[in-house]
Amino acid sequence: MLNSHSEVIEQSISVLSTLSDNEYSNVCQPLFNSSIGQHIRHVIDHFENLQAGMSTQIVDYNNRSRNSKTESSIQAALMQLHRIQLWLKALTESDIQAQISVISEINVNQAQSVNVKSTVARELVFCASHAIHHYALIKLIRQIQGGVVDKHFGLAPATITYQTSN
Repeated sequence: MLNSHSEVIEQSISVLSTLSDNEYSNVCQPLFNSSIGQHIRHVIDHFENLQAGMSTQIVDYNNRSRNSKTESSIQAALMQLHRIQLWLKALTESDIQAQISVISEINVNQAQSVNVKSTVARELVFCASHAIHHYALIKLIRQIQGGVVDKHFGLAPATITYQTSN
């Protein structure tokens, strides 16, 4: 299981290796209001929030590092992505079975967060799925920029399985 999450992180590392800092931080308006860097920072935030929450048993997905160096610097993002991979590789079975509380804002009309029970394993699944969703947007941005990304980038594992089996 943990290897698959590391592979999701590796996908973003591969894409970042093809970009300039300008492409990384460019916002392709009016089609998008966020850059590839902002999407990557958002993905990193979720994995790092889960990692930090393991020590307190409270994961707060509302805690984000908006406007950080990670949004504009590929090198800063790569450093954080490699740290996430090391953390994933160090997790044990007992680590991922641990119970945690998750805080997340849920209302689009007013500030309202919920606190729900979960496990580290379930939140790893969420973080990977959430990353893949953002990768789909990154793929579109990259195509608008004239770049090419792997055909599986931004596709859910079940979609890849379906497409390769037919």
